[in-house]
Amino acid sequence: MMLIKMQDFVNAKNYAFYIFDSSQQIYVLKAVRKSTRNTIITPSYSGLLPYEKQNILFPPMYPKEYFPSEVSLITEGEISMVSIPIRSEIGFVNVGPVKKLRQKETNVLNEYSEILATPLKKMVEEYAASKKQSRTALQTRQTSNRKERMLLAKNYALYYGYGKMKELSSFDLIIVEPKAYTIPQFQELKYTNKVILTYLSLLEVHPTDSVFQDLTKEDLLIVDGEPLKNNEFGTYLVNLKSKKWMEHLLKNIQHHLEEIEADGLFLDTIGDIESQALPPNMQSIQLKAIVNFLHILKMLYPNHLLIQNNGLNTVVLETAPYIDGIFWENPPFTIEKSKEWTDLIVQRLSLLKKEFQVKVFLLLEEKIEKERKAYSMAKVIAKDKGFQLYNAPMDYLEVRPLVQDISQN
Repeated sequence: MMLIKMQDFVNAKNYAFYIFDSSQQIYVLKAVRKSTRNTIITPSYSGLLPYEKQNILFPPMYPKEYFPSEVSLITEGEISMVSIPIRSEIGFVNVGPVKKLRQKETNVLNEYSEILATPLKKMVEEYAASKKQSRTALQTRQTSNRKERMLLAKNYALYYGYGKMKELSSFDLIIVEPKAYTIPQFQELKYTNKVILTYLSLLEVHPTDSVFQDLTKEDLLIVDGEPLKNNEFGTYLVNLKSKKWMEHLLKNIQHHLEEIEADGLFLDTIGDIESQALPPNMQSIQLKAIVNFLHILKMLYPNHLLIQNNGLNTVVLETAPYIDGIFWENPPFTIEKSKEWTDLIVQRLSLLKKEFQVKVFLLLEEKIEKERKAYSMAKVIAKDKGFQLYNAPMDYLEVRPLVQDISQN
C-alpha cells in the first residue's frame, strides 16, 4: 500500500523493488509490479520471463555503490525513473517511467522513504527490548547473515519427529516441526550456528487442529458443494482469501520467527494450488492470494528465509521473487513418461538458482524411493546442477546419518 501511495505522487504505475544481498554485496531485483488497463498494481514478474516481455526494462541487479542517498530522478537509456531509498540501505524502489519530478513531490517521497524503514527499525527495537540479556555476538551473526549461511550450507535434513538433537546437530541446515521442540531446545540447536527452518502448512488444515473448529465453508475450498480434501492425510484445503486463515497463519509465523527465533519458514502444501481438483478460476484466485501473502511476509520479515516446497509448474513462476529456496519433493526421475517434464523442471530450477540465488533442494522419501529407485539419478543431477539432496527415512520420522558425499555439495 505504501508503494501504491508513492506512485500516486509521481503518476507512474510500475515499480521495481531491489533488496541488498549480503552474500554478493549487491542489490538484486526481488519484485516487479505493473498495472494493466484498470487493474490496480498486481504481480507481473515471474522470475523466469525475459525482461523484454515487460513494459519496462529493469536491470536484474545493481552494485552496492548504486544505493541512492535520497529520492532522485534518474535516467537509464530512454527511461526516466524515480529512485526511492529504503533507509539503512536495506534496499530501494525504482518507480517509473516518469517525465518530471517536482520539489514538492521529492519532499513527500523522502518522507515516505523514511516511513518505509520505520516498521523494520521498530521491530528490531521491540525485539531487543523483550530480551532480558543483550544478544551475543553469535546471535547477531546468526540474524544478520541467514541467506549467506543458507547458501553456504553443505547439507541438510528434514525431520518431523521429536528429539534427535544430537543427530540434527551434524547438519548445516535443518527443517523441523516446531511443535516438537521447546524454545530451549531450539536455542540449543541454534547455538551451533546452523540454519533452522520450521514447518508451516499454507493450504491444508487437519480436523484436529484447534483452528479447524472456527472455520466455515467460506474458509475452505469448495467444489460442487463439497470441501476439497487430501484423503491421504485427512486434511482439508483452505481458501487463502479467508481472513480467519490468514490471521491464523500470521499468528503462527510470528511465533515461529519471533518467539522460537527460527531462521525461516518451510512453506508446505503450496503446491496444492496446481492440483487438478481445483478449477482453473479457483487456481488463479488462490495463486494471486498466495503471491500477495508472500509479498506481505517479505515486508514484515525481510531478513528471514522463505523456502517453498513443490509448486513447480505454475506457482514458482509467480513466487520466485519472494522465496529464498525451493524443494522438489520426490522427483520422478526414473519414470520414463515424466522425463520431458522433469528435464523442464531441472532447467527451470537451474535458472532460478542462477538468476535469483535461490537454493535448490532435492528431497527423496524412503517409501516412495523404494518404488522409484531415483536416488542414483538424483545424486548425479545434484552434482551437475549444484542442488542439495537428502534421502529421508520413511515419513520423515527419523534422521538419516550424515553422509559426506557429492549429493550434499
